Amino acid sequence: MGKIAKRKQALLEVRDTCINCEEPLALDQRFCSSCGGKRVYNRITWRNLFEDFVDRFLNVENAFLRTFLGLFKRPEDVIGGYMHGMRKKYLPAFSYFAVAITIASVYAFIIKNWFLDDMILAQTSIYKGSVAEVQKDMVGSTIRTMMEHQSLTYFAMIPILALLSRLVFWNYKKYNLVEHFVIYLYGYSHIAMLNTIVGICFVWNQTLAQIFGFVSIILMIVYMGYVLKRLFKLDMGSIVLKTGLFFLIGAILFGLLMIIIAVIGVYLAKSGQLDNYEFFRMMKEQVEAQRAMQEAVKDSINSDTMQHVIQTVKDSIR
Repeated sequence: MGKIAKRKQALLEVRDTCINCEEPLALDQRFCSSCGGKRVYNRITWRNLFEDFVDRFLNVENAFLRTFLGLFKRPEDVIGGYMHGMRKKYLPAFSYFAVAITIASVYAFIIKNWFLDDMILAQTSIYKGSVAEVQKDMVGSTIRTMMEHQSLTYFAMIPILALLSRLVFWNYKKYNLVEHFVIYLYGYSHIAMLNTIVGICFVWNQTLAQIFGFVSIILMIVYMGYVLKRLFKLDMGSIVLKTGLFFLIGAILFGLLMIIIAVIGVYLAKSGQLDNYEFFRMMKEQVEAQRAMQEAVKDSINSDTMQHVIQTVKDSIR
């Protein structure tokens, strides 16, 4: 009797409507004919929770796994398919971007809780004295800000890359600006996700992490070149030309942006408004610390020189 009661407790109430869309269901109907939702008879247990995980994420028919592998093998099928309305076979662009953001958030959580001090120390080890302390504060503040706003940083990169890409391919009418945005939603999310997963493996050793940080930039350039080659059917010469043009236009736009920021910075500095921002206060403190160190070194040299001159005069008198 106890086993029967336990089995009854493990069963859910059988409804005659779909719990997802409220459409009518026959008692022997396992899937909803309207939304495709599966009828669930049992309450959640560790076993069926694990089975659901395997079915969702490890099944070869899973949309995420199919998209992940497809972006390696035939990115033109995944990206082109989405542009032409394919929504079931592959994961939609923003859904794939959301997965990349989730993995990046896990990476940020690991860094902030266990490896932040090591990362700051590795990036400021060349500095000494008071300058080192200022650098540690500035680098730490920058890393924390980036970790806290990582989703925004990820998303901000995509329209910038899409705009640069559209300018580079201005003579190709195949894709418009919005479609270039989709290209980088998939491509940038994919390679950033891969770099993040591998980066987690190196986070315990900051030397290896810094080396991989440099390698990851190269991987990103190579992969996006591969994606664009497949989408636009480019030869190797065109890839090299377009890559060079991409960096040239990017450098010009970046230079213009720096000029605009410098002009705004000068205006804010003269009006005293920069002191309201922690980053600029730290920059100011760093400059002042470096200036104080230079003055101290200069005074030390002058003092040593004067002592040497005085000693030389004394020796000559003797």
